Amino acid sequence: MTRFSIVHVASELAPLAKVGGLADMVGSLAREQARRGHSVLAAIPAYRTLVLPEGWTREAWAECEVPWGLGREPARFERARDPSGKLEVLLVHHAGERRFFDRPGIYDNPATGKAWPDNAERWLFLCRATLEGLRLLDERFDILHAHDHQAAWAPCLARTRLADAGELRDLATVFTIHNLGYQGLHDSWVLGLAGFSLEHFVPGGPFEYWGRVSYMKVGLSFADLLSTVSPRYAHEIQSSAEFGAGLEGVLARRSADLRGILNGIDDQVWNPAADPHLPAPYDAEHLEGKAQCRAALAAACGFPEPERPIVGMVTRLVEQKGLDLIAQAAAALMKLEARFVILGLGEPRYEALLRRLAASHPDRVWYRAARDEHLAHQIEGGSDLFLMPSRYEPCGLNQMYSQRYGTVPVVHAVGGLADTVEEFDLLERRGTGFRFQGYDPGEMLGALKRALAVHRQPELWQALQRNGMSRDFSWRASADGYDRLYADARERIAAGRNPVIDSARAGP
Repeated sequence: MTRFSIVHVASELAPLAKVGGLADMVGSLAREQARRGHSVLAAIPAYRTLVLPEGWTREAWAECEVPWGLGREPARFERARDPSGKLEVLLVHHAGERRFFDRPGIYDNPATGKAWPDNAERWLFLCRATLEGLRLLDERFDILHAHDHQAAWAPCLARTRLADAGELRDLATVFTIHNLGYQGLHDSWVLGLAGFSLEHFVPGGPFEYWGRVSYMKVGLSFADLLSTVSPRYAHEIQSSAEFGAGLEGVLARRSADLRGILNGIDDQVWNPAADPHLPAPYDAEHLEGKAQCRAALAAACGFPEPERPIVGMVTRLVEQKGLDLIAQAAAALMKLEARFVILGLGEPRYEALLRRLAASHPDRVWYRAARDEHLAHQIEGGSDLFLMPSRYEPCGLNQMYSQRYGTVPVVHAVGGLADTVEEFDLLERRGTGFRFQGYDPGEMLGALKRALAVHRQPELWQALQRNGMSRDFSWRASADGYDRLYADARERIAAGRNPVIDSARAGP
């Protein structure tokens, strides 16, 4: 296997800074790549809230000036290492007056619940400062791997403003779409900060999207190769406006450069046989521990006897995650022979809905408005079913965690959910969960009812649980796809076939 020198650029990285699945994916992939013998560096913002877990090290490293429009902004860097010493993290500080990352929260201001108004500058600075930091390192990298719109300027700047920098000249770039629904739309003045004149802001060009700049489109236009986080989602985003979010034409034009690589999970962190968050360990052959986890969860939620199946949800409370279906079906859900445990933050209307349901049906609904890793593990371990009714889902991780934990997923058959959950066949006893095809509250209820019917048959239910627990969703399987993607990107560089867009090329 070819060994690569890789730098990941991202706004999140578990376990240092996490809001959602992006952090888990970048952190797990980077650790697996380091385990395989690749040289791996991950660059993330040095958030005020970032805390290094036990065993990590952190040291001050360097400072530099970052080109910023007609001026410059100061940056400084720290270098951190995980306990194995194999994964290094470059912590990027903005040392200017506004301190882009030295504030609470990651994307939003916790005091208002709204996005920081200078996010356009924060993510552009992350990309430009990271590239300047790479130029200070002794190491030369083979692959620059940028993740989602927050990192999208990195491949663009490497191909344009820094194309002649000797330290970056042979760098191959990869851009991964984690969620096309979040594009980073900003006004055109950001081009000046990036070093481009407005003459490049033309309809159909790499920077223009309905009169604004789409950071996502910038990444899609300039990276050597593209990837997204499941095979089905790669097809969906090219095939319709529903999934393509207005960028389906750009993606279709780059279809030959786009790969769908299913995310993996960290099966050491998500392992019911050795999970420190669970009250009892268990595996596929010893499911008694899961019954103890279930009883502990029911007690913690204050659910009375008799027992009923527990349906878990750990999610962002937004329409993309299917919360509009939950709202439409709320009355019917309360009539099912089931109880619901929900953890998550999001839109105030959905938080209010869940609070009302928990207050009016305390014997059926328990809700906590928070992000809580400990409780997330307990819900996976203690639930019987896990509901993911997403309108669209690039990959999803919880349906994979659920199968590993013997918690049967009920999902809308889109994106990575369709790629990872197979409908249970009662006669053949094959399959790992339950799916519904149409985005409709009735279809969601139908899938839940099928699941609850099987739950009433313990022998069938245990067969279903064991089917899911036997699946291998580890990065050991998924990382092979990135090794192949990187090899293809390096071949393109060697052949001089990188997609420099001459009309967008800026001077030095």
